[in-house]
Amino acid sequence: MSPRSGAHCCRNRGARAIARILIVEDNRANMKLATLLLTHAGHTVLCAIDAETGLTLARDEQPDLILMDIQLPGMDGLAATALLKRDPATASVPVIALTAMAMKADQEKARVAGCDDYITKPLRYEALYDAIDRLLVGTRPPAGGQSERMHEPTSDVGDGAARLASSHPAARDTPRILVAEDNLTNQKLIVTQLASLGYAADVADDGRQALECWRSGTYALLISDVLMPEMDGYDLTAAIRAQERGLARIPIVALTANALAHEEARWRAVGADEYLSKPLQLASLKAILDKWLPAGRSGSGSSAGADHLTTVDRAVDVAVLARLVGSDPAVILDFLTDFRVSTAEIAGELRDACDDRRALTAGEQAHKLKSSARAVGALALGELCSEIETVAKSGNTDSLTALLPAFEHELRAVNAFLDSWPA
Repeated sequence: MSPRSGAHCCRNRGARAIARILIVEDNRANMKLATLLLTHAGHTVLCAIDAETGLTLARDEQPDLILMDIQLPGMDGLAATALLKRDPATASVPVIALTAMAMKADQEKARVAGCDDYITKPLRYEALYDAIDRLLVGTRPPAGGQSERMHEPTSDVGDGAARLASSHPAARDTPRILVAEDNLTNQKLIVTQLASLGYAADVADDGRQALECWRSGTYALLISDVLMPEMDGYDLTAAIRAQERGLARIPIVALTANALAHEEARWRAVGADEYLSKPLQLASLKAILDKWLPAGRSGSGSSAGADHLTTVDRAVDVAVLARLVGSDPAVILDFLTDFRVSTAEIAGELRDACDDRRALTAGEQAHKLKSSARAVGALALGELCSEIETVAKSGNTDSLTALLPAFEHELRAVNAFLDSWPA
């Protein structure tokens, strides 16, 4: 698509398009992340939390491009896109569809609605910037990428981590892996690790989505978290085992933040084949994949370069994350940015639950934050979350509230570190 002419036509800064971009997204964390990524690249951002507001802003402000979430309250993003494309005032504005699932059906629906491109969440800076450039300045997609506007993402998160994945490209016949995980940081960590081993992956945000993905017959292996909305990992595994009778049996790898014998026994009882603790160690993941997908493609899995990042007494030990994803500062910064966005939302829900004396909800939020904090190296915060989770299980809301000041103190220390990194 050639650059659009008009009052707000984008300008170039080097090889990048600099534009006025409208984001239509109802999820607060996703909106924050998209805004951060776009403003960091020099774009001007307009925001709408529902389709109706987005339509009004598109007509009144005439943005250069629109990022449109598919799942919106009330009118969905596909219906809104169809209206935009029928309106002469907005028909020429490129629309990029955003979805949490890399599904063929979603891609086709987006194409029919009139979307010009399609990328998957969580957003990754390279995928986002490349899509914007393709639509606004007509730059070529990365080598080996799709030349059509409605391209198929290589993976749900991996497509957004294009720079990292390009170092370990997954061949078209490589076994595809489904990841069922609701935590943003853990999603990215797992898919980045899979990409480094040469595997393509799709991410489902909850067990019910994962079950629908599995039914497509696309996947050679499932990696599933325990605690997820809609349907947890145990129920997901049991449902798959019940429905696959007579079909090829998919290997299922269970993930948990608690390496407890009774949890492993429960996973085995519902049909899981393997059991790993979070944060996933690359060597352990590679060993599992080599066992169950021997014909699959594996990279070196090296975290070379991480050794020079020494462990120090600070709120975040970046060396922990570097051992998982490598020492490239850009990759580490991308992870830490995602972590900060997701942590802000989880911490808010944890505070509200403690204030309302909802111990079960507080424990669920602490569990969610615990694994991602440990993965990025916020070890003290992770331990506090573990303590909050344990107290929450007892139902003692007074003890739960008493832990909040320490949690807030450590969270401030983590955020202060993130503000200063890299020093």
